[in-house]
Amino acid sequence: MADLTSDLPSYSITISYDLPDYFSIIDAPTMANIFLTGATGYIGGTVLSLLVESHPKYSIRALVRDEAKGKLITDAFKNVEVVIGDLDSADVLAGEVSKADVVVHLAASGHLKSVETIHEAIASKPSTTHWIQISGASALAAGELADESYVPGSASDLIFNDLAGISELHSFIRRYPSRAVDNYVLDVAAGEAKANTALVLPPIIYGKGTGPGNKRSVQIPSLASVTLRRGRGLQVGEGLSRWGNVHVKDVARLFVRLVEKAVEGNGEKHAWNDNGVYLAGVGELSFGEISKLVVSAALEKGLISSGDVDVIGAKEADSLLPYGTVLFGTNARGEALRAKEVLGWTPTEERLQDEIPKDVEREVSVARRL
Repeated sequence: MADLTSDLPSYSITISYDLPDYFSIIDAPTMANIFLTGATGYIGGTVLSLLVESHPKYSIRALVRDEAKGKLITDAFKNVEVVIGDLDSADVLAGEVSKADVVVHLAASGHLKSVETIHEAIASKPSTTHWIQISGASALAAGELADESYVPGSASDLIFNDLAGISELHSFIRRYPSRAVDNYVLDVAAGEAKANTALVLPPIIYGKGTGPGNKRSVQIPSLASVTLRRGRGLQVGEGLSRWGNVHVKDVARLFVRLVEKAVEGNGEKHAWNDNGVYLAGVGELSFGEISKLVVSAALEKGLISSGDVDVIGAKEADSLLPYGTVLFGTNARGEALRAKEVLGWTPTEERLQDEIPKDVEREVSVARRL
């Protein structure tokens, strides 16, 4: 039988589709083993909440001190597994680190033993582990704290930069052995092949936490509480010292972006180890300005009758406020550029100025419950 198609022209047809960008993430890794400490804390709980919301396929195990705290976690997050122990439970910590792809240590910024345990466990593993460690912007005030001539409340022009100024930031921290955890993590970053580290230095953190445990920060709520109790504002010295500030949800996004970067596993050298030191400030105010905003909010609500702000010294500050001299009388100024450049971090929450009236209201509620 003749081939009736032999004289027909042949066609080559190519069909192309312009798929939306989100199809590119289909093959991205979605499974990861995360071990997190500080799950019932202010920062840790907010980070955990955002992690669970953003990445339901992550396998997350959270360290808690007791069954009651564990129940807080499991009631809020059905798929999060809890591990009973504390930061001195070396065997528990080591066991969890040995199974984790990413360790997020948010329970403490100054607990050296737990940091040593995490490092030793990572070093004994056959594969590389990402380790995200919380610190604090008080590291930027280490020079003032070591200087006996520094007058709390004084101004400073020293501003750190975590991108172009990363070497200077390293050198500054290295000068102060009192920053034991920070220096230990920097040592690991420089010499431990099995670890990819990130050290995060949040400044004043404000806003209501979203975790199942502590939802209250320290600096602004404490200042609001003391102002309401005294009926007058207060500032340390001239009130010219300045810290950066960041909303708790924004700093939680920074931590989550680091976890995501770790899970991507592309070995981005600008994100980790010697480059992995992150400042986190979004805004900046002097403590004198903050005190005036607290007083103004309390006056407007009829909670105090005086708009005065008393000038207090270091000794009185330490008696009235937690770590008063450090947290209200020093300078911790920095440009948080690395997270934006390397992680695509984009802070979106409202400014501290807009949050302070809410903090004042919350402290009224706290006082009524006492």
